Amino acid sequence: MKNFLLFLLFSCFCSFSQTKNPQHLAYGKAPQQVLDLYVPSGNLNDLPVVILLHGGAWSMGGLEYTSKHAKDICDKGFVVANVDYRYVSNKISARDLLADIDAAITYVSEASGKYGYPKKGYHIVGISAGAHLALLYGYTKKNMRSITALCAPSRLNSPEAVAFMKKNGHLDIIEKLAAAKIDTTSDNAALIKISPFNVISNIPTLLIHGDADNLVNVSQSQDLYNELKSKGIDSKLLIREGKGHDVGMNTPDTEVQNIKDITEWILLHNK
Repeated sequence: MKNFLLFLLFSCFCSFSQTKNPQHLAYGKAPQQVLDLYVPSGNLNDLPVVILLHGGAWSMGGLEYTSKHAKDICDKGFVVANVDYRYVSNKISARDLLADIDAAITYVSEASGKYGYPKKGYHIVGISAGAHLALLYGYTKKNMRSITALCAPSRLNSPEAVAFMKKNGHLDIIEKLAAAKIDTTSDNAALIKISPFNVISNIPTLLIHGDADNLVNVSQSQDLYNELKSKGIDSKLLIREGKGHDVGMNTPDTEVQNIKDITEWILLHNK
């Protein structure tokens, strides 16, 4: 692509009883430290709780990117927290975005008494840049029951990823994410540190990727899946044939299938 800012831009992605209007809640003081909490009607005692993270190249977008998907997942009988987080900058890096996610999850947990859903044992789902954060958070915090990552950039230090960034002249976003200058001629410790591939832990992981994705090559998910399997970690890779970076979420039948696969994976691991 001609512009790296399109990299992970739009996460084109959400029956139980009818979903109520979401509660728009602040989990921090910054404008972007907010979440929409989708809570279905009925007894919530044993329902899965899903933390949903939008894409946007770590530098754009918000809850509107994933609001439809949050509702679709909630309509299947899930509690969903559609979480926004701050953009990277010269002062805000991956560490801060992970702190935002952690604060949001703490907020959701503390609100459980009010709504009646479980206090812990959550699942995290991310799309694009949000998928990167879901993997990185899940593997480093080790407090999620499962991870689902759609079109995830999982190995930022891979030669192909570095070449892509160099070719498109947009290393600035990744440098802000890594909080370090990137030397494209060597393997960077800063990139290794923020690459989920390098911090894998034993969390069940579902990967969904389009084989025609020209923003995040499908090999990113294939390599991660192979590494997960080699470590004996419960994992699954679904390749959407002919689909690009939207993973088919702009196509009604594929969107339905994606939501079905996501919710089935969560139910399988909600024990």
